[in-house]
Amino acid sequence: MRSALHCLLLFSALWTLSFCGTPQFYVVNYKLNWTEAQKYCRESFTDLATTENQEEMDAVKAALNGKTGHFWIGVRQQPGLSIINWIWSDGRGNSSYRNWYPGQPSNPVGDICVQLWSEYGFQWNDVSCHWPDAFVCYDEIPLVLIKQNKTWREALRYCRKNHVDLVSVENETVQNWVEIIAKNASTDNVWVGLRHTCTMGFWFWVSGNSICYQNWAPGNGTGVEDCSKGERTGGVQTGSMKWISLLEYKNLNFICSTN
Repeated sequence: MRSALHCLLLFSALWTLSFCGTPQFYVVNYKLNWTEAQKYCRESFTDLATTENQEEMDAVKAALNGKTGHFWIGVRQQPGLSIINWIWSDGRGNSSYRNWYPGQPSNPVGDICVQLWSEYGFQWNDVSCHWPDAFVCYDEIPLVLIKQNKTWREALRYCRKNHVDLVSVENETVQNWVEIIAKNASTDNVWVGLRHTCTMGFWFWVSGNSICYQNWAPGNGTGVEDCSKGERTGGVQTGSMKWISLLEYKNLNFICSTN
C-alpha cells in the first residue's frame, strides 16, 4: 500500500476506451518539483498525467474537482533545444494536444514545465520546473470494455484475437478495475472469463486458475447449476457489480484483458 506519510491520494473512477489500457488519475498532495514528481509517479504509478485529447483532460479536471492550487502534469519543454518543443513525460513524443489558458505559454526557452492552475480553470500554464507543487499521476488499467453484444464464446474469441483474453477476476484489485470499466457498459451485465463445467460441477477462470476470490450475487455460483438448457458462464452486473450465472448464448458487452 502506498505510504500515507507521503501523500493523500484522491481516486477518480474515470475511463477512456484505449487499446493500451485505461488511464486512472491520482492527485498527489505532496509538494515536489517537476522532476521529483515525475520520479514519484514512475515509482508508484505509470507516470505524470498525460492528456492527449479533451476527453482525457476533462477526466483530469474531474479528478481535481474541489481542489485548489497548482498541479504538475506530464508536459515540459524538450531540454537541450534552441526552440520551444513540448513533449510528454512518458515518452510519447511531441505533444500535439494543447489546453493553454489565454496568454500562455509565456516563457522563453528553458527548464519550463506545465501546471494546471485552479484559478485558470485547470487550463495549462507554463512555469519553471523547479517550483514545488502538488501533481497528478496516471496509472493504466490493463482492461478494455468492448461495447459490442456477443455471446460468451464470441466474446472469448474476440478477446483472444484482438487483446489477450476475457478478464479473469482473480482478486479484489481486478474486481475494482472491472467496476470502473463496467459502469460504462450498454448492457445490464458484461461477460468476464468465468465458466462452469457441467461435467465436473465447478466454476473456473479461462486463465486456467481456480476461483479463490469470489464476489457472487446472492443465489449465484455457490449451488448446483441447472445445465439442462446449456452451459453456464459468468457475467458481472453493471449495477451491483456482483457476479452472476448466465446461459452462454446471451448477447452482452464484455471486458478483455490487455496484458
